[in-house]
Amino acid sequence: MRATTGVWTRLVLLAAPAAILVAACGSPPTTPTGSPSAPTRPTSSTPGTGPAPAGAVSSGAAASVRLAPRDPALEVWKRRAAERIHEANQKQLFEGRPHHLLQAVIVVEVRVDKGGNVVSSRVTRSPRIKKLDDMAISSLKAASPLPVPPAALLVRGNLVFSETWLVQNDGTFRVRTLAMPQE
Repeated sequence: MRATTGVWTRLVLLAAPAAILVAACGSPPTTPTGSPSAPTRPTSSTPGTGPAPAGAVSSGAAASVRLAPRDPALEVWKRRAAERIHEANQKQLFEGRPHHLLQAVIVVEVRVDKGGNVVSSRVTRSPRIKKLDDMAISSLKAASPLPVPPAALLVRGNLVFSETWLVQNDGTFRVRTLAMPQE
């Protein structure tokens, strides 16, 4: 009898954390004060269309996050910079829409001085394929100097921005600023 009791005790001790986890999954999220928060229902931002249909999936956190507005001057300058990158690397570009399965998406943070010279660059997102990272950096260096950035975009004499290289399986690329939507 004593051996059976020990087995049951171990089972109860092992099952308790699982029971707590299952119970916690069914409870509503709480606010910092500890009271349950009211469920939110996504609404449409277009006047007159009413709330989103039942069953529409919405992320509460994503709905409350507001992105900073895009700076039109930066967008125009980035387009000119992307055109310069493409001009300097024409043999490495693919035409048309990017394939839906890319070999790599590489994001490079670039620091440009007031004359458009690339002062520094670093890969911030990568598939960790060194030759592709090197290709993105070398295509950027081949395009330097980039267009002179507007004075309003400079902070301490520099402009820091990010650009994305979309690399296909054959090693050709386009920068996202000038790429068509994917297939």
